[in-house]
Amino acid sequence: MDVPPDRIREIVRATYSGKLSPVEAEAIVALGQLAVDADGREDPDEISMFFAFGQAVLELAGIKRTPEPSIPDDDELARMAELAKQLDSDGARDLAYAMAYVLTVADIDIAPAEDVFIERLQEALGMTDDRARELGSSIAEAVTPTA
Repeated sequence: MDVPPDRIREIVRATYSGKLSPVEAEAIVALGQLAVDADGREDPDEISMFFAFGQAVLELAGIKRTPEPSIPDDDELARMAELAKQLDSDGARDLAYAMAYVLTVADIDIAPAEDVFIERLQEALGMTDDRARELGSSIAEAVTPTA
């Protein structure tokens, strides 16, 4: 899936219109990195979208640099829980979920590990099933090209 960086910036701002703290922005980017790594494959679309999403998220915190990929942690669940605790608002948690959701569907070939990752992230963020479905639906609509 090829979503232009300008469109990604619009999606980020539509999902969260406020200002993030640097800690929240970094946590969201790190969760995005976990989403990219969830299936164990290096997909060029996912990586490209990670950088575009990460940059747009960092901008919400006034950080003007390219996101830096981190080294995957062996204990993904503990890392995910640690990062989720750094998100103070529902909006920041929504943005983290939205970014991870898009990154897991970017290659169109959604692996079972990516489905499990999204379920675990939803739980770590304390997000209801209804809210997760709502965000997933609106994000899918936002990234689907129009004719």
